Amino acid sequence: MIRYGTVTSIFPDKGTVKVTFEDLNIPSAEIPVLQGRTEKTKHYSMPKIGESGICIFPENSFSGFYLGSGYNDATPIPISAKEGVEITVFNDGTIISYDEKSSKLYINCNNKIEIVAQNIKITCPKTEIIGDINVTGTIDVKGSVNASEEVSAKGIELSEHTHSGVKAGGDTTGGPQ
Repeated sequence: MIRYGTVTSIFPDKGTVKVTFEDLNIPSAEIPVLQGRTEKTKHYSMPKIGESGICIFPENSFSGFYLGSGYNDATPIPISAKEGVEITVFNDGTIISYDEKSSKLYINCNNKIEIVAQNIKITCPKTEIIGDINVTGTIDVKGSVNASEEVSAKGIELSEHTHSGVKAGGDTTGGPQ
């Protein structure tokens, strides 16, 4: 039996929901939400309360599966949707999309992105970062460093600093000031 209903309760820790069917005005039992994958590789996405969707049940039973929802006039498709593009738009406006044709991964996060790994290697011909960078740890550079603004170390500016003890000949200067 296939039924159309509205999610009235969610149980995120169990991956289940209760759905109310308008024609019966009664909720289903807790039913699992169909997920893309559930074994070693897992996909998890729960519907929101009030989301309408399709359920499937064995004959004369309210124990089945919530299959998911579809787009309609009240819940339109994301504006950037097109063939070959996978998009996730979160409630806060954060967007993750991948375009198979251009091989472009796009992330627009409204807050913070945190990456935790043992090692990260980025290989590309050019990396551009727009904004301030804070680094805790050592930076090793194999290649030149170009700066269009002043460079300073421990409060001493590279282009403006002076040295004490300057003498002609083979003597060395004192430390920077």
